[in-house]
Amino acid sequence: MRWIAVGLAMALIAGAGAGRAAPVCAPAGSERAVENAVRAWFDAGRRDDLAALGAIQAPGFYAYDNGKRYAGLTLGELVKAAHASGTQIEWNLHDFDVHLGCDQAWAAWVNTGAVGTRGAMAPVTWLESATFAWRDGGWRMAFLHSGRVTPDAAPQNPGQNQGRRGRR
Repeated sequence: MRWIAVGLAMALIAGAGAGRAAPVCAPAGSERAVENAVRAWFDAGRRDDLAALGAIQAPGFYAYDNGKRYAGLTLGELVKAAHASGTQIEWNLHDFDVHLGCDQAWAAWVNTGAVGTRGAMAPVTWLESATFAWRDGGWRMAFLHSGRVTPDAAPQNPGQNQGRRGRR
């Protein structure tokens, strides 16, 4: 009887180890899918589609923008409120630099656009980056950082990283 208990305990321990098996990795070459997730997130914000934002975000998502931390859908809610008050925001994402590591990815890009009201738009450039987790067959944004660039500090070589994508 004792040997049966020992055998059962060993089987349970082995089964517990299998539960902690290696993570499911994203398909090789899915850098474009990361870029598409970024673009989809901004498109959802452009449309004030909080459900679509939430579907792209990983559980526990938060963002740093304008020197503040925004958890969950808070940043999307602020954009939606700004749109409702007449503020327009234009985003043009380019110069993506994407790196994959199994079930994790990070991306950086330049966002040139404008903010203001109709007829009074001011140009803005943001340097942005995000981390992603591969979940349920897709890339989910876990963290976003966005910082405005002062006009005298705009990127010197726009386009130099365009097309650079790598797997780590």
